Amino acid sequence: MLKFEIEEGELLESLVTAISKLPEGQAIVRAREVPIGRNGRADALVDIVVGGRPMQLLVEAKRDAFPRDVRESVWQLRTNAAHLPTDGRPVLPFFVARAISPGARNILREEGIGFYDLGGTLYIPAPNAFVFIDRPPPRTTRKVFESVFQGQKARVVMAVFERRHAWLSVKELAETTEVSPATASSTLTEMERREWVEVEGSGPSKLRRLRAAEEVLDAWQKYILEQKPAKIDRYYVPLTDIRTLSERLDQVCGGADYAVTGEAAAQAYAPYLSSISQLKCRILPGPFQKQILDLLDARPVSEGWNLGVMETRSRGDVTVGERIDGVALAPVLQVYLDLLEGSGRSKEMAAHLRAERLKP
Repeated sequence: MLKFEIEEGELLESLVTAISKLPEGQAIVRAREVPIGRNGRADALVDIVVGGRPMQLLVEAKRDAFPRDVRESVWQLRTNAAHLPTDGRPVLPFFVARAISPGARNILREEGIGFYDLGGTLYIPAPNAFVFIDRPPPRTTRKVFESVFQGQKARVVMAVFERRHAWLSVKELAETTEVSPATASSTLTEMERREWVEVEGSGPSKLRRLRAAEEVLDAWQKYILEQKPAKIDRYYVPLTDIRTLSERLDQVCGGADYAVTGEAAAQAYAPYLSSISQLKCRILPGPFQKQILDLLDARPVSEGWNLGVMETRSRGDVTVGERIDGVALAPVLQVYLDLLEGSGRSKEMAAHLRAERLKP
């Protein structure tokens, strides 16, 4: 608690500095831990002047903020504002955090609540003194928002999306994604804070179901487009066409421990192009992968490749959605994300696949 009290003080100092840089801007923290009415409390009261107009900010502070966090704060801010004695200056409910997610920012704007984060975003919807400086979340805290799309947590999110019409338990997700119950639980909690899932029950019997499929896709797409493309090892296999190569891959893998992705998989799920010249896949890493490449007579090349093997680190990274025409395909969502990292017409295929197979 002491640590956050220090962080809260730094947040307020940063807010004061940001407002002081505005035209005719002035700000001072008048009080902290302010009791209001019988049961209310504000983290701080800040006296400000913007454009020559004085007002008070009634401040609620959090470490980081997702939609659920700000919804819980909006009612308390409004209640406190209604019971705060004033001296004629407007009182503006105000929210500060190290980082505020895009969804949380939208809610605050809709509710007419001012906000500030360490990235420099500042929103003051005051009468005759409107201010809006919109900046990305600070780099030092961006990982808080992005962590759900990384590593084992990403597998849990993908499983929730793939089964988006079903109620799912922590135990069930942990078993199907091969992650620990703690990882499954923490991922679902993060999705709950983002209001991506709806909840039924409590305790060990608590269930979640996806409620915001489009928001998940939009957020994951934004994340992918900001990352470096995944590593791909490129090979040439002496076979005449992609269809024959797909069948041969399935044969040497024994029908398991691989998944075709990218353009070839998208073409199987939702045909779009007249022909495909390259096959991308994931194969179980380690000795098994080396054995498969040897059986395929795959030769490493930098140009003229027809087989791309995407980097995998564990068995859980090789997941199968459907088998079509005897070939194991990655889940539709994984194919969509892999296409976003591709070149040429891959992003066109991604948009087509999303429209055809990733509807809520």
